Amino acid sequence: MAALQEETENENKMFGPLVFENTRHSNPLEMESEIICLLCDNTFNLTLSFDIFVKHLFEVHNLVIEDVQNIENLSDYLQYWRDKFKNIPIEEVVPAIKIDSSGQYYFVLSTLLCEDKELRHKLRLEYVLKVQESERTDSNYTRPCLFCKLNFEGTRADFVNHLTSQHNLQIGNPQNLVYIEELIEKIDKKLNDLTCIFCSKVFPERNTLKEHMRKKLHKRLNRRNTEYDKYFMINYLEFDKKSKAIQRENEEVAQLIEENTNNDEEYYDWNEKEDFIICLFCDKRETNINTLCLHMEADHDFDFAEFTKDFDFYQKVKFVNYVRRQMHSNKCFYCDLSCKTPRSLQEHLFEKQHCKIPEIKIFDQPEIRWLTRTSRIVALCSAANFINSADRVIMPIAIVPMTDIFQWTLHAQGWILSAFAFGYFTSQIL
Repeated sequence: MAALQEETENENKMFGPLVFENTRHSNPLEMESEIICLLCDNTFNLTLSFDIFVKHLFEVHNLVIEDVQNIENLSDYLQYWRDKFKNIPIEEVVPAIKIDSSGQYYFVLSTLLCEDKELRHKLRLEYVLKVQESERTDSNYTRPCLFCKLNFEGTRADFVNHLTSQHNLQIGNPQNLVYIEELIEKIDKKLNDLTCIFCSKVFPERNTLKEHMRKKLHKRLNRRNTEYDKYFMINYLEFDKKSKAIQRENEEVAQLIEENTNNDEEYYDWNEKEDFIICLFCDKRETNINTLCLHMEADHDFDFAEFTKDFDFYQKVKFVNYVRRQMHSNKCFYCDLSCKTPRSLQEHLFEKQHCKIPEIKIFDQPEIRWLTRTSRIVALCSAANFINSADRVIMPIAIVPMTDIFQWTLHAQGWILSAFAFGYFTSQIL
């Protein structure tokens, strides 16, 4: 009997409410800690008696909620299903499974139910947006800089901009980030552990790590690394949306930089000012095309090298000119939507995720190569100047046989030869 009782107890332990200690993250934005059970009128304090609440659902109502400890806005989640079960019995909505040992049916509320999955996604997105808005408006964020002695005080976005502008650490656009403070702490820990934040390679000393990150262009986040997915808003927009490999490592560029590292010594006294290259989608300026491409990958979700790898040279030129023209006219280069201001165009590109290549027939046209009005004017003026110069050189030679044909007098020849000077004089007045 004792053995049979022990076996029964072990079977009962194999199925029950899953409660993981210290896994339920606190929700500073959730004001209500008192909630009502979704199947009865009992109330529970989520902060003090969360385990009791989960046990109550399992033992009293035979209900198991998948991953309940990690549901954002749990009170809203429970209220939704409470209202649902008032009108429709739980048996008609939630699938049930039978336990052979006890013969009882248990209801499992999980993401396998499409309605539950949509609800969790909606609540999660709302929660993350609240967290992001709280981070944007909080101007009391203080933290020492990761690289210099500055004790920063201000908004989290300004701190990220400081890391980008002063130390060239490419985390991403602050408007696209969330849980920034946690992300900074993660980066700080990796640097203190002498670990590259991009390739996760460990180095024996800090100077070696800094030189590696500089030469390999690894002062940026590797979006292929799923541990960073939590910090980018794009991963919360759609069901099961995975972050694209926005900042994939360009091995050819890195190899080229390594090969030409010593060449810079030959031009140490070269002080000529470098030309700026402007981003296709914003006013960001860089002197290095590789740095600008990294910016477009991180802030605009646009990998220029990857997206245009199948284009020939002239197709790339046509695409760049097409994008420049559309952005100058405040039009979306993907859907051709007209926007009132550059800011509204930027918002449209981000919300609709339209920073991508349109159909090639849209921009692969002969006139795109000479797109701007200024280019056409310069080309026509050059052609006119060429014709005038040709007339000036050819007419003194050609007037001899032409005089024989048309029987011009010396007076007529003088007017013809002076026509160039007369045209030149009048064109200056015009």
